This record gives sequence, structure tokens and C-alpha cells, in this order.
Amino acid sequence: MKNWFKNFLKKLEEANKKNFGDQRLDCCDINQKSNNPKTTKTK
Repeated sequence: MKNWFKNFLKKLEEANKKNFGDQRLDCCDINQKSNNPKTTKTK
């Protein structure tokens, strides 16, 4: 594997640990958290 790619993956891993901690990196879980409306409208 190219050295620059290993460095890229290492930096990506560190950034993910910083941003997500020990959470699962499941796309469905992340998507639900980002799509939760702060206010709900009722009709």
C-alpha cells in the first residue's frame, strides 16, 4: 500500500475517533441524528 494512503487512513481514523468517539459508524444511526428536526410542526 502506498505510504501516502496509509497516512491518509491514519488521519481519517484519528478524525473519526475525535468526532464520533466510540459510537458505531452506522450510516443509518448517523443519518437519523442529523435528520432529527429540532421543532415539529403539527397540522
